[in-house]
Amino acid sequence: MTSKWVPGSDVVVAQNRGNLCVWYNIDSPERVTMFPLRGDIVDLERANGKTEVVVTEGVNTVSYTLDEGLIEFGTAIDDEDYYRATAFLETLEMSAETEAMWRTLSRLSLEARQLHIAERCFAALGDVSKARFLNETNRIADQVSKEYVGDGTEHYRVKARLAMLDKSYKLAEMYFLEQNAVDEVMEMYQELHMWDECIAVAETKGHPELDNLRRSYYQWLMETNQDEKAGEVKESAGDLQGAINLYLRAGLPAKAARLAMSHDELISNADLVNRIASTLLKGEFYEMAGDLFEKIRNNQRALDCYRKGNAFRKAVELARVAFPSDVVRLEEAWGDYLVQQKQMDAAINHYIEAGCSSKAIEAAIGARQWKKAIHILELQEDQSSGMYYLKIAQHYASVQEYEVKPQTVSFVPPLLCHGRSKDFNCQTPGSNSPSKSPRGPPLGNCGSFQNINDHSLHL
Repeated sequence: MTSKWVPGSDVVVAQNRGNLCVWYNIDSPERVTMFPLRGDIVDLERANGKTEVVVTEGVNTVSYTLDEGLIEFGTAIDDEDYYRATAFLETLEMSAETEAMWRTLSRLSLEARQLHIAERCFAALGDVSKARFLNETNRIADQVSKEYVGDGTEHYRVKARLAMLDKSYKLAEMYFLEQNAVDEVMEMYQELHMWDECIAVAETKGHPELDNLRRSYYQWLMETNQDEKAGEVKESAGDLQGAINLYLRAGLPAKAARLAMSHDELISNADLVNRIASTLLKGEFYEMAGDLFEKIRNNQRALDCYRKGNAFRKAVELARVAFPSDVVRLEEAWGDYLVQQKQMDAAINHYIEAGCSSKAIEAAIGARQWKKAIHILELQEDQSSGMYYLKIAQHYASVQEYEVKPQTVSFVPPLLCHGRSKDFNCQTPGSNSPSKSPRGPPLGNCGSFQNINDHSLHL
């Protein structure tokens, strides 16, 4: 694609394979005007108020006339003659291109504080709220200009309103407070329903209407069903009971519970605690309910809630202090829960703590922690766990690791080794004489896991 600038403007003309493309507003590259084209652009001519694109189509030369009004708009923008740009746009029908130009003009006129033009732009774009806001701003600026014979746009109220239009509310607040216009900044925040900021200003300046503001804010929150925010207002004002009531009403029992547990005078109120606890249980916030019951030393109910909420860490910690006999059972339940969550590796230690060696071995095998599984097997006194050795042996055979040191495996069923068990001479580390495993039959020199799949093994 070839492209050219129209002389004396910011309009771009380009050609692709089958179209003449014109960008009347380069700030909006997605807004492009296209004409079918069967030749090549050879020249751009601008004279006598006309701009033409000269195209050769075979042996013929054809001229395409561009929209001079749109071109003039770009020239007026470059010259910062926004009145002339407005005059050009007012002669055009609304289209995608003209809409983009109105937006460009609105932005530039606001930056240049040519507020009457900006108002006209927003009216053309159908943005009624901004047009009305600027109309009021212009009225203030014009009144200031008449009274003080100066640039009305430099007045603090005008600058604050322009900052509000740009959503820079802290900047608007600064303009107001520089002139000690506390009531005006509070009015601004109230109109925007920014009550927190309004009350903060009133507190900082020691405004006499502070209490009335708080009441109005609370009333507005209640009318708009913002119970959580109303509860926060009550809490900040020191009305903790009222705050908890509102949190419960908003369906936030956990927030109510945290507030109650942080104040002794609330946690000692049995009726209040029961209300919070019943709401927590109804919402299945079992862990938080457990915290609440533990806070009031109802350890049995706390333990029950922790178990229902799968908060096993808290349950075990509580049981160690209050119910030592339940610790083993809780450790096993914790391991079962972790297995359900596919966290086999994490479950192993809990099964060990519970003395559930079979479950610990299964979890280790499930987590592919083979060495850990072997270590647990070594600690077993009986030989009923031979089936696990088979699974471990099959794993090592599948990865072709046939050498396993005697100190690593203290018992391997004879059929896993090549030959008969009576033929094995087991050498324990640091010894030159045959020995027997303390937890099983003689351990042969099982560095030869011969092809296990060649044997039919049933342990």
